[in-house]
Amino acid sequence: MEQDEFLTVAQAAQFLQLSQSSIRSYIRQGALSAYRVAGRRRVLIPRRELLGLLVPARSERRLRQDVG
Repeated sequence: MEQDEFLTVAQAAQFLQLSQSSIRSYIRQGALSAYRVAGRRRVLIPRRELLGLLVPARSERRLRQDVG
């Protein structure tokens, strides 16, 4: 795995402005990849995975149509 920034569940929730239970739910559903540290209860989530949950509020095509 390439170098990546990892966040805890609490940090991920704060980053996306969601509850920790929502983050855990995304992990259980498979919508968010996470890794458990061997021998510990800590779960780490790659920052790029969190960014993958974000979708544009308006598509580029729609923006061009509104402008042009």
